[in-house]
Amino acid sequence: MDTFVNLAEQGFKAYTSSQGNAHQTGGQQFNSPDNRPPQQYSSEHAPQINDDEVVSHASNNSGQDSGLFSQAMNHIRSNPQQHQEPIDEEQVQRAHQQAYSGGSAGGMNASSMGGAAALQALKQFTGGGGGGGGSQQELISFAMQEASQLFDSSGGASSGNKQDAVNGAAMTVMKLLVQSKMSSMIGGGNSGGLGGMGSMMSLVSRYHTM
Repeated sequence: MDTFVNLAEQGFKAYTSSQGNAHQTGGQQFNSPDNRPPQQYSSEHAPQINDDEVVSHASNNSGQDSGLFSQAMNHIRSNPQQHQEPIDEEQVQRAHQQAYSGGSAGGMNASSMGGAAALQALKQFTGGGGGGGGSQQELISFAMQEASQLFDSSGGASSGNKQDAVNGAAMTVMKLLVQSKMSSMIGGGNSGGLGGMGSMMSLVSRYHTM
């Protein structure tokens, strides 16, 4: 348990170290129906991210057209109200198991693929031997790349397109980043359920104990 906590905290520190001062939409199906969003969200809680750098990094590393990733960044910027919606951890974990352990990602819808890819990127980011030097921008970029690759390697999704998968991955990561920052600012209160930090720790824990 301590190992997992340390791992998750390393990931959280990597995210916050780069922050400085401050149809079904992608990722929406992973909202927890039992939890209400945190109440104190405003634009100041948004991570400081350079969209152009994220898009360039994702496009250059994946060989995919930059428009795919640019649209995903536009999606998360255009839907800030979704950033505070809690993530259904159980559903994300099931999607990840189906995609990466069950080998049946092709039977998933595109949004589920995106959530699975986001968890895979988070696992690599926190435990992938990168020295803990990754940034928030790199995490979003990795997640979008992973979603694109998963979609292609699976021969597509049961419903939705590649853009939906990439949107879902980007939005899932943005929720974790926003809610982690909010949790640290308001003392980690989570009367309605896990906050972003708890969600990250829980998701990483479940992956590494499989």
